[in-house]
Amino acid sequence: MRSAITILILLSLTLLIRAEEDVLSGPEMKKYAPDAVKLGWKYFNQGDYDTALRRFKMAIRHDKDFAPGYYGVAYVYSTQGKLDDAIQYYRETLKRDKTHVYTYANLGYALLQKEQFAEALQMLDKAIEIDPKCGEAHLSYANYYASKQDWKNAEQSINKAIKYGQKIHPEFRSMLEKNGVKIVQ
Repeated sequence: MRSAITILILLSLTLLIRAEEDVLSGPEMKKYAPDAVKLGWKYFNQGDYDTALRRFKMAIRHDKDFAPGYYGVAYVYSTQGKLDDAIQYYRETLKRDKTHVYTYANLGYALLQKEQFAEALQMLDKAIEIDPKCGEAHLSYANYYASKQDWKNAEQSINKAIKYGQKIHPEFRSMLEKNGVKIVQ
């Protein structure tokens, strides 16, 4: 009987400990989310994706409604080729901020890579609706048209992407030029 009571007390204590709130979240911690995201981009730009991912996730722990934290996680996953995770986090970003053009552009590109064309094109259209000069969205359209061997539209899209400051991968440029696409400098 005594050992049964001891076990019950230990189990109760364990449940109480687990029931404690996360000390890194809550209203008083929200103010730290922007700094965590800033650090995330610092590590990302240094090529330290694991630390960047931890910082972005820390921002989410600080503020569950802070869209830039979700966007950072999604972007790291995109870079790592973890498209399902990236898509999930881009969608989470949009639940919190429907105005961030690069969320739509990058979600569209990730969906293109997963061959979910209808939704991908909707996302790219939304990016261009928000900002007609979104070079990333135009570049993704160029990729889409090239995959469909629609060289006329690929040419229009790639030239818009360049006009709006987007860099073109040399292999993609070469493939376009081999198929008659005239790229304006």
